[in-house]
Amino acid sequence: MTTFYGYKRLTTVDDWKGLAGEDKWVPTRSAYELAHCWHQFGGLPGPIARALDTSGHEVLRGISVDLCLVEKPVFLDTRVAPSMTDLMAYGRNAKGDAVVLAVEGKADEPFASRVYAWVLGDEKNPTMPAHPRRTRLRRLEFLSKHLSKEIPPDSTLRYQLLHRTVSAVLEAQLHGAVAAVVLVHAFGPQVADNLSDFSEFLRELGGTGVTKGTVSGPYQLGEQRDLPTYFLWWQQAITGETARPSVATDAPFPS
Repeated sequence: MTTFYGYKRLTTVDDWKGLAGEDKWVPTRSAYELAHCWHQFGGLPGPIARALDTSGHEVLRGISVDLCLVEKPVFLDTRVAPSMTDLMAYGRNAKGDAVVLAVEGKADEPFASRVYAWVLGDEKNPTMPAHPRRTRLRRLEFLSKHLSKEIPPDSTLRYQLLHRTVSAVLEAQLHGAVAAVVLVHAFGPQVADNLSDFSEFLRELGGTGVTKGTVSGPYQLGEQRDLPTYFLWWQQAITGETARPSVATDAPFPS
């Protein structure tokens, strides 16, 4: 059976509503907050752009975003179960070089299953098998190659962080980008477990963890370890508004 993915131009913020699921289109939820924040700025939010610009990394200076794809599927080792990136942003730095940003919106939800549970199947399934699924072991091997780090099946890392990072790497390589950025755009009070999971992941890649609002990297990722990849955790308060205006924008969102 053929699987279809489609896009439409997002002229107003309400056009985002059906892309992530109706149940997630609620104030204080990550999909709702991410849409309103990025749409309000017409692209890369100013404070995040300044954090990248002042990071000390020349490749991240003066980034402007040309196109954002919401719920962007990136196929991994097979055409089954692509990684659905909340927002994939395509831009250029001050030198005109292409840079790709994979954005993961977060409120209080976790980074999904840990690897050791994911390889077995649904961690909520009481009949979960005793042995890892072969298809998931193959995917884990694929992800490990692009992370330049072997991730064992019993790893406590969050699976979502693995495939989101590899999505950024693959998309950057596909479009000839000079760098990839994995951005966790978190809304509301800080969730300690999420920040801890993010730090654990970066330490596994050879880093020292994460400081909110500070760019970490570069990490040389990809099968050839030749793509500089940066990470940023951006924490943002929620205003508490129950409704916001639907404002049209001429910013270059998907068409």
